[in-house]
Amino acid sequence: MTSIDTLVPGKTMCESEASSHVTALVDENRRRNYALFAIHEAPSIERVGIVGAGVMGSLVAASAIAHGLPVVITDNNPDALQSVRQAIRSAMQAERADNSRESVEEQLSDRLLLSSDLAEVAACDLVVESIVENITTKRTFYSGLEKLCADETLIVSNTSTLPISELAAHLRAPQRFCGLHYFPPIGERKMLEIIPSSKTNAVTTAKVLRFCEQIRRIPLVVADGRGFLVNRILMAYMNAGIRLVSAGVSIEAVESLALGFGMRMGPIRLYDAVGLDVALQCGWSLSADSETFIARTPTIVRMMKKKQLGCKSGRGFFIHQAENDNERAGDINPIAQQIIDAQIESRVDLSAPEIEAAIALPMIIEATKLLEIQRAHSAWQVDLAAMCGIGFPTSCGGPLWWADQVGAVRILKALESLRELGPHLHPTQLLRDAASRHKPFYPQSGVHRSSPAANSSPATRNPS
Repeated sequence: MTSIDTLVPGKTMCESEASSHVTALVDENRRRNYALFAIHEAPSIERVGIVGAGVMGSLVAASAIAHGLPVVITDNNPDALQSVRQAIRSAMQAERADNSRESVEEQLSDRLLLSSDLAEVAACDLVVESIVENITTKRTFYSGLEKLCADETLIVSNTSTLPISELAAHLRAPQRFCGLHYFPPIGERKMLEIIPSSKTNAVTTAKVLRFCEQIRRIPLVVADGRGFLVNRILMAYMNAGIRLVSAGVSIEAVESLALGFGMRMGPIRLYDAVGLDVALQCGWSLSADSETFIARTPTIVRMMKKKQLGCKSGRGFFIHQAENDNERAGDINPIAQQIIDAQIESRVDLSAPEIEAAIALPMIIEATKLLEIQRAHSAWQVDLAAMCGIGFPTSCGGPLWWADQVGAVRILKALESLRELGPHLHPTQLLRDAASRHKPFYPQSGVHRSSPAANSSPATRNPS
């Protein structure tokens, strides 16, 4: 097997360099947004309506309330609606605005309204849909919501994988609809993906960009398509971890080496954070584009049948709520370990560098694929999404900046030595071209200097 030690990059960043690099990418992203959309002319959002009182609905509510916006939230499940206040309270601890003089309780009292009446939500000027990830259910809901909304009301979906164009297919006013993908803040900075469909107009995109500024999130306008940017890279990472565990690599080794590489959270812990049911649902949705997003292992399904769903149920791959004196929060869940051990047919024998490479390289492959299919307009956009969205190490500069430092030729050699682990480690044509032509993903003239207006792509060109 070819030595994986060759994947050590020729250059890494110290803390100050990494911070400057991320800041430069954020600034470039903001310049591009302002060059393409009339954000300065867009009115502020005054009131936010949220449909869905689950984990993501509470996160959306917390981000708005903490930054001074009144929120109305509804859910057709009375129990979920009654328990959401505590979930929002917990989420707000991490969302507190630096200049806020109000306590969390004061903000909740002043700005949160729980309602069983959809009309109260529809009366807001921005309505965020965060219901079950099912295209038929969402479309049916929109048909009723549109009848209650004023013409200028914006409707956005917090879908994590479903194409916005498909969700908007039966809307009467698709021009005011887009995706607004929230995700837990595990990366370098808090970010949101904005996903216009081909029918979303520029006014809608500008208003949503303005809203992102109001709640102090970095808005990344990305092309429509399953998984958008962040979840495509995230699922490549998580699947890499579960594939290794299913092949006999210990959970401890996978988590330790992922953190050693610099990831903010290991791939197996991410399953627990996301929820195993949600992760499986995302994987199946993305598998419509590529089967590599589904790990061919029964582990996840068997754990779901035993209700080991992750943080939400108190137990997943790890114990989050100890049930007796013999358990500790943070330990590996023995039920999960039994399920894993029972389905291992043959164990792989990999060195630590090989395991680390098998964790990191699927993200590099997916990053190049996103450029290849024109889901992203530039290397820096992919890298910003990875660092802020999934916690890719800033010292590595993002997956494509890191790939440039390691070199595409070396990456191809490493992939060849690991190819027996599965098709998720087969290189893209773009990666092969980069190796044969010795062409970096970042231009030599500058890390992220480009002309936004001149280089606009389908991800950001909106009809008026």
